[in-house]
Amino acid sequence: MLLRLACRELLRSWRFGLFFIFNLSLGLTGFVSLQAFNEALETEIQANSKAILSADLAVTARRELTEDETAKMRQALPAGTKEGKIYEFFAMLSSSKGSRLVLVKAVDGTYPFYGELELESGRQITSTSDNKDILKEQKAWIYPELRSQLGLDAGDEIQLGQLKLQISDLVKKDATQTFRAASLAPRVFINRELLPQSGLLQYGSTFSLAHLFLLPSGSVEAQVREGLYNVLNDPQINVETPATAGEDSGRQLGYLSDYLGLVSIVALFMSALGAAYIYRLFLSTRMKEIAILRTLGLQSGQAVGVYILQASMLGLIATVPTMLFSLLVLPLLSKLLGSFTPFDLHPTITSEAFVICLFMAVFGSFVVSIPFLMKIFDLRAAKLFSEEKFAVGEGQRRYWTFLPCLVLFYFLAVYQAHSWKIGSLFIGAMILVVLALLLIGYVTVKAAGLIKGLHSWFFKFSFLSLSRRAGASLAVFVALGMGALLINILPQLKNSLQAEFQFEGKSKIPSLFMFDIQDEQWPGIDQVLKEKNVTPLARSPLVRARILKVNGQDYERKIESQGFKTREEEREARFRNRGMNLSYREGLSSSEIMIKGRPFSGPFDPDKQKRAELSVETRFADRMGFKLGDVLVFDVQGVEVEGEIINLRKVKWTSFQPNFFILVQEGVLNDAPKSWISAIPFLPEQQRVDLQNALAQQFSNVSIIDVVRTVDDVLKTAEKMSWSLELMAGLALLTGYIVLFSIVRSQIKLRRWELNMLKILGASGGEVASFILTEFAFLAFIASFFGAALSVLVSFGLNTFIFESEFRLSLVQPLLSVVIITCLSLLISFLASVDIVRESALGILREEK
Repeated sequence: MLLRLACRELLRSWRFGLFFIFNLSLGLTGFVSLQAFNEALETEIQANSKAILSADLAVTARRELTEDETAKMRQALPAGTKEGKIYEFFAMLSSSKGSRLVLVKAVDGTYPFYGELELESGRQITSTSDNKDILKEQKAWIYPELRSQLGLDAGDEIQLGQLKLQISDLVKKDATQTFRAASLAPRVFINRELLPQSGLLQYGSTFSLAHLFLLPSGSVEAQVREGLYNVLNDPQINVETPATAGEDSGRQLGYLSDYLGLVSIVALFMSALGAAYIYRLFLSTRMKEIAILRTLGLQSGQAVGVYILQASMLGLIATVPTMLFSLLVLPLLSKLLGSFTPFDLHPTITSEAFVICLFMAVFGSFVVSIPFLMKIFDLRAAKLFSEEKFAVGEGQRRYWTFLPCLVLFYFLAVYQAHSWKIGSLFIGAMILVVLALLLIGYVTVKAAGLIKGLHSWFFKFSFLSLSRRAGASLAVFVALGMGALLINILPQLKNSLQAEFQFEGKSKIPSLFMFDIQDEQWPGIDQVLKEKNVTPLARSPLVRARILKVNGQDYERKIESQGFKTREEEREARFRNRGMNLSYREGLSSSEIMIKGRPFSGPFDPDKQKRAELSVETRFADRMGFKLGDVLVFDVQGVEVEGEIINLRKVKWTSFQPNFFILVQEGVLNDAPKSWISAIPFLPEQQRVDLQNALAQQFSNVSIIDVVRTVDDVLKTAEKMSWSLELMAGLALLTGYIVLFSIVRSQIKLRRWELNMLKILGASGGEVASFILTEFAFLAFIASFFGAALSVLVSFGLNTFIFESEFRLSLVQPLLSVVIITCLSLLISFLASVDIVRESALGILREEK
């Protein structure tokens, strides 16, 4: 019986059903599209995970393994395991056409065990192929970026350190590379056997070493990995499987996906807001019928059951247009994000995405309707015999009914952000923004009714109508305000980012960054700099170390678990599983601020001090769980160094100055083996190129990053990423317009008699239209204005506290968005009301009530 009643009600109220379905499906579209894209990306990464790692298992470190470690490693491997070895490091490539920083990948004959390199000549490089000419002759393969950057091509000669190599081919496709964002340098493949004569790897040089293994059939990778971890105790040594390598490779794109997911939740929230209003309006028109059914014996619980069935059925039907809309959005999303992956993505709506959509649609519809369905329990049959009209807002207020909706959105935010912290902050910020918009909107609509001195009657009636219908007005206000906020946040952030990285004559940002400088090379480098009239901004020593103990407890490796992991857990594991770069200096640099503790007491005095003083970057301390007073023990080239944290400092990383997570009191590490890093101030392009070429010619092991070019690549990547964020923000704003259309349409239908009575009293159709449009244009203007204003505050907070950069206000985008949103709102309001405005008043009078 309940199902029959629910179906009959839906058939009678098909217009309500269409509005509800369309509104809900549009809100779900961004969520489902992103879910489908993520699944396609994860599937592709899993399918290519062995190619990404190039092996079944890899033991990686940023140093050479000792003979003892190598012996233990090989003993822990199954019999019949094949082994390869590769190095990766930055170096300067020199040629007659200029010099560039490159990422050298030194390989052997086994590379790659899985996957392949596709060269432009058509060659396919695999583990068993015998066409690896770089292993037989003094040759190299290069990434095609070097052709566009330097004009290099096959047949040209290049120099890497002491090696003179001929380019034999260009890499067309590299299956071992997944995320292609703003990379520091293009790759160059060379023969590993040539490294000793190249002079590129000297003491203190930065490099990554990977022992690659092809396991015999039947081996369980996870068990072998556990066995290796049991014998390799140094946290700097990692054992990677294809699964962990795939996760690492897709992590950066995952961060972007996290934030896209959060924006899609805003669209879903706005859709829920519109659905709630539409459902409330629908339910208010059915209260009399429910009361009649109650007198005929229908219980309150049964009546609620009828409308729960209705909401669930509408949610079920909403999955169909959601899938259709998602199929339209997916190609755009894939085009924007697919450029960051080396393989082509063809995302489709999978069964998992459909199940999530089904759950969100059905359960979400039910959750949205709970606060209004509870009003049925307050309904009394006596209302039928009263001239009073029953209103949905009457009866007991049950604030707890909004809790399921809040809990649902909270867990969605945590799931999308992969972070309890970010998810909580996001929901908290969204609640604050909604409360702020509600407060501003409430003051606005109430103040509208107090406006005096208006000459035209329709202006006066418009503002009075806003005040009388505060509920509908606030729903529109929040939807458009949230849309304006989302649309404006990203341009404000981009404006500040571009201003932060703007290179001018007196720019504080360096133009070149040098590392891997040896002690004995400084006199020669100083001579070159003097000849070029360049004074370095700073030079900092870099000492390799690893943490042995924290407060007397052994500092153990953090092994990442499988399954759902928060971003904080991933970050902590990465920081724990690597060595530390320590440095020392007399005081803080211009890019550092001490926020807690005391400054260094001067050079270390072993007669007066028991342990060295340490300064730790505050965010790093939070991730690692360090605090003031903690005692750390480091292994510095086999020598134990004990230090106590005496201050925490904040570092402005966007300054591109030589900065470190941990600084040690001067006088402790001065005699330790070290390399140096240095920054060169802003230089015009030609002077920068000349200096880079001169340094690369004489000091081939010194790596030089062109900061100007790197920043330009970062900004271009940010621009591409921003389009995907704008797509989701635009989807959220479109959802807001659907909410506006739904509410305007509903309000016009409710006020049909009132509007046509105005015609009977002498108002023209144009005046009635002006009455409606004035009301919603005013509301849209105020909502978009305050939404844009809040976006400036949110952008300021993100720049100041998250990105720690200087905020630059741009008024053009917010003001333009206010005009556009207001004009679009006018158009949508007109479309929603045009048929009612044109309706004949005589026809209304002839209708039977």
